[in-house]
Amino acid sequence: MPPAKEDGMEGLWRHQVEAIEWARERRSILLHHEMGCGKTRTAIEILKELLASQEAGKPFRVLVCCPKAVIAAWLKQASLWWPEARVCALTKGTAKAKSKQVAAALADLSPLLIVVNYETAWRAELLEKTSWSAVVWDEVHRLKSPSGAASRWAARVCKKNPTAKRVGLSGTMVPQVPLDIYGIYRSVEAPECQTFGQSYTLFKANHAICPPGQHFVVAWKNLEQLHQKIAATTHRVKSADVLDLPPIRFFDVPCDLSSQEARVYKEIEREFCAVVEEGTVTPANALVQLLRMQQICGGSVTFDGDQTARQIVEHPAKAEVLADMLEDSPADEPWVIFCRFKSDIAAARKVCETLSRKYGELSGARNDLAAWQQAETTVLITQIQSGGIGVDLTRSRYCCFYSLGYSLSDYLQAVARLHRPGQSHETSIWHLVATIDGRSTVDGRVYQALRERREVVDVIVDGYAAGIASGAR
Repeated sequence: MPPAKEDGMEGLWRHQVEAIEWARERRSILLHHEMGCGKTRTAIEILKELLASQEAGKPFRVLVCCPKAVIAAWLKQASLWWPEARVCALTKGTAKAKSKQVAAALADLSPLLIVVNYETAWRAELLEKTSWSAVVWDEVHRLKSPSGAASRWAARVCKKNPTAKRVGLSGTMVPQVPLDIYGIYRSVEAPECQTFGQSYTLFKANHAICPPGQHFVVAWKNLEQLHQKIAATTHRVKSADVLDLPPIRFFDVPCDLSSQEARVYKEIEREFCAVVEEGTVTPANALVQLLRMQQICGGSVTFDGDQTARQIVEHPAKAEVLADMLEDSPADEPWVIFCRFKSDIAAARKVCETLSRKYGELSGARNDLAAWQQAETTVLITQIQSGGIGVDLTRSRYCCFYSLGYSLSDYLQAVARLHRPGQSHETSIWHLVATIDGRSTVDGRVYQALRERREVVDVIVDGYAAGIASGAR
């Protein structure tokens, strides 16, 4: 899509101009723009227009909440496209120190952006007490839980600022679970969720089917109605429609578990099947068993009472396949390896050390991203939650998912870190899928659920239940 050349919006893509025009007369704005479509720049231009239309002499204050990893992106984008505005980023210090930062920033009446991560924001009383000209919820799907502290706090902030512009941004706004959409809409439409015109209890009753007297969902209803309302109230941009990106290819790579790994897997699988057969599946007991089964697929297991995972074999099946893949590529070829478990990260590290490949780690414990981006290392071993948001991984055209969680948005965000503007090569994504004698394990069912955009636990439980009913297990 060519850049716009009109209305003083030089340098903007056409879809950005259209989004700005769409948002102009709206107070509550949801931009569902996939990664790489420039939604931060779009939001900044919306805010600049708002400032230009505001009454002279009135303080202009904007609250921007986002994941911690995205704060740096806001600092960079604001410096490029809105250098006249002051930006106060709350990144360091205690809660008390951050409150002092906010108070000092508010004392100056020039245009101000306070940028803060969600974990800090709802704990800072002064942010809730301040009168805002606009609020921006970046990666607004983080507010999807109606009962979550951050989601309820966001709704209160909007309620206390009825005239403020509310902007929600996300590349993966529509979640796997339809009920999550309520918390997202409430964050920009409070005090009432105007689009759905009802409380969360009524919203759930309209779209979820639960057994009598129970809270868990067994089926969905009225989803077409839900999708129509979302389409009518969001500005949707798909990266494939507006960006000229190189092709992307996906591969499933079978990794047949060793006899030791398979034995442990089957033991845990039998326990899970017993739970399914007895009809006592709940989110809690199902997830514990599924977590163990998926961890075993990587060659480790955490038993009851263990604090850390135990390695089942010296050379896990997935690690051997990963070693083959890295060994077959040039030593200076950049790679990204996504992992879910700490034990998987450790296994990937060991592979790199054995092959004498220079590697770094991006996780809750380490951040070697800068060294990898500067070509000081070739392999970046990444915890999927750490590498899925606000990170540019376009240096690499090769990505391997050693293991994966149950979140579709985490998966899509991770892929989009490589396949986005700045990527000049065809991108190849490999999924390591554990098998036993060629038979699919829980790994295969996880990828199946993500492809179908279905709730992972439901797909897995339904699959096992069908197998039990047919006598296949």
